[in-house]
Amino acid sequence: MRLIPVLAAALAAPTLVAQTPEPPKSPWSDKAALGYVAVGGNATSQSLGFSNDYKYTWSKATIVFGLGGVRAAATTVDRTALGPDLASATVTEVRTTKTSTESYFANLRYNHHLSEWLEWFGAGSWERNIPAGLEARYTGIAGLSHWWIKDDRTKVLTDAGAGYTRETPVLTTAGADNSFATFRFGAKVEQKLFDASVVTSELSVSDSFKDSQNYLAVWRSAFTTNLSTRLALKVGYDVTYKNKPAFVGVDVVQTPVATPPVVLGQVPFQLKKTDTVFTTSLVITF
Repeated sequence: MRLIPVLAAALAAPTLVAQTPEPPKSPWSDKAALGYVAVGGNATSQSLGFSNDYKYTWSKATIVFGLGGVRAAATTVDRTALGPDLASATVTEVRTTKTSTESYFANLRYNHHLSEWLEWFGAGSWERNIPAGLEARYTGIAGLSHWWIKDDRTKVLTDAGAGYTRETPVLTTAGADNSFATFRFGAKVEQKLFDASVVTSELSVSDSFKDSQNYLAVWRSAFTTNLSTRLALKVGYDVTYKNKPAFVGVDVVQTPVATPPVVLGQVPFQLKKTDTVFTTSLVITF
């Protein structure tokens, strides 16, 4: 008879475990990515890439704050030898470090759910890209987003909005319009591969109401694979196309060249329309 209570307890145990409530999901999440490469010795260079995405979710709204940047510097070595003859010549080495890439960004976006598939949003962003001739770009925009697919493995989102853009170029040229009303179209696709990898692709195209030729297109793609529950490896490739790129100033040296050289001033030089960035980084999820 004593076996009956024991058997009853054993049969009830799985039911009790199954009924244990799961802990509430945290309303916030944070992903930080960092990549660094350094070369020393006869050749010297350093490159640093970082980003951080913070997200907070309410029942009908989401706010996302992101920032990041890429900086690369290389050191060139100039060697000269002086002396009365080859046997007693002295070699002098001069190292000059120059930043080849320097770009940073910060953005803030608020999404409010109108329905399961429709949202309105407001967003603001700041960007700096010195090699591309951009001291700063400030953009504010508001609009609507629509989810076309939203499940565990595939997500497809498009949005459209209007706002205002103000740019501060490294070199200001005559007749340039650096403040203008803006409209923008965007699309984002996220596809889960297997159980541990995700491919994302995001395209944004913005243009000026005042000058339709002054459009900007940015395509960001990434492949992320989980190494553990907290750590992942991310490979990214970004392409930026500016149909009317910025100008930089180029020194004009008087000819024949004197010692020291005489700089007469600067002339404007228009940069290329396309910039690309390839990054690899480790991602930590909090």
